[in-house]
Amino acid sequence: METERLTLYFVNGEPQRSEEDDLTVRAILERAGFRPADQYRLERDHPHHTYTDLNEVVEIHQEERFTALFEGVTPTS
Repeated sequence: METERLTLYFVNGEPQRSEEDDLTVRAILERAGFRPADQYRLERDHPHHTYTDLNEVVEIHQEERFTALFEGVTPTS
């Protein structure tokens, strides 16, 4: 009997799980609820790395931590 392996990782402190070892930056953001993804920047916390391409494939490691930062326009009144 084969068991399903899930990788646990975090985006802004919130736990996320994936059956896949590799995800695009866009997928990481969208699965964590950051939509539209093109209004956010993703950073790996340790070692620090900023992703600039939403289509870049990221190898996800167990308990890896990411930070999503809003870069969109903030409306003012």
